[in-house]
Amino acid sequence: MRKKFVILTAVSVAAVMLISTIALGATGAKDIKAYYRDIKIKVNGKIIDAGQTEPFIYNDSTYVPIRLISEALDKVVEWDNNQSIVIINDKSTSQTSQELAAKNAEIQSLTYQNSLLQSKIIELNKTIDELKTAEEDKDENPDDYLEDYLYDEYSKWNGIKFKYKVKESKGDLTLTIEFDRSDYKSEWNKLTERKIENWLNDIFDYVTDEFPKADFEGTIRDTDKKETLVSFEKSGSKLKVKFYDDVSYDDLEEDLNDLYGSGLTSYHKNFGSLKATIEVEDYDDDELYITVIVNTSRYPDEWDAVKDTAAADDWLYDIMEYAYDEYEDYLITGHVENSSGKTQATFECSSSGRMKINWK
Repeated sequence: MRKKFVILTAVSVAAVMLISTIALGATGAKDIKAYYRDIKIKVNGKIIDAGQTEPFIYNDSTYVPIRLISEALDKVVEWDNNQSIVIINDKSTSQTSQELAAKNAEIQSLTYQNSLLQSKIIELNKTIDELKTAEEDKDENPDDYLEDYLYDEYSKWNGIKFKYKVKESKGDLTLTIEFDRSDYKSEWNKLTERKIENWLNDIFDYVTDEFPKADFEGTIRDTDKKETLVSFEKSGSKLKVKFYDDVSYDDLEEDLNDLYGSGLTSYHKNFGSLKATIEVEDYDDDELYITVIVNTSRYPDEWDAVKDTAAADDWLYDIMEYAYDEYEDYLITGHVENSSGKTQATFECSSSGRMKINWK
């Protein structure tokens, strides 16, 4: 076994190697022979690092740093330099209480954090269960799943209340969109083909994401006249949309005749009992044509008294304004003719609502 021999001066070091201040306070000194054997210190099964104050053997006794051992045994070490006394005590009750309070506070904090995490785990598990249920429902009942989505997102789209019917057959989906056009005549007429196409493509994108393998087709139908207004179907990766030219202006024509075909003395008394027949027809896409036929065979004097006057202008402006309110963004053109078919005036209301009249 390796041995190391050292002669130490200062009896205090030989005594206990407490701290450097002990040596400074010593009243006597002598030389000693100490042996170093790379001594290890183990307290409660744990090796303690002695650092620079290595233990040694003197006169068959092993000397170790007293502060190192005491603190390892959970004691408090003090040095009274005046009396040259090493004081070793248990930790004070107040110190222990403070440590216990700190530990209790830490435990409470950790307990609270744990309860929050547990609540979060419960919430996340609930969300996972809901998502699993929704996914299973989507796979088992794709028609119900798509209908629920459409009612949630588009139950009333652009002021029109729609009904949705989805039929699933061998994984393919057929969508029927229905509404009563007589209840939403103005709202439907305001919709452009592009806007309807964009809406249907939004639905198609959703179907493609949720049911990528399904074929998709459908129609938009008027439940009042039992007519198909629009049809659509999947074509490759896109949606093909077809509009049916079944626009009817019968309702507008009826309204104009009721409001502006007779009883016109509110514009001027000279209108008298003058009557006119108003006809509406489809002139072109997003354009309608109005023909006002004045009954000059029975009311020639009344017509001569009011034509090309401010009162007649107001009458024609009201006709155009009513038609424009019903078919906003449409170009409205037309003319006034007498019983012989001779043109009396032409008029126009642009798609932005600007109106003008030219008398012949």
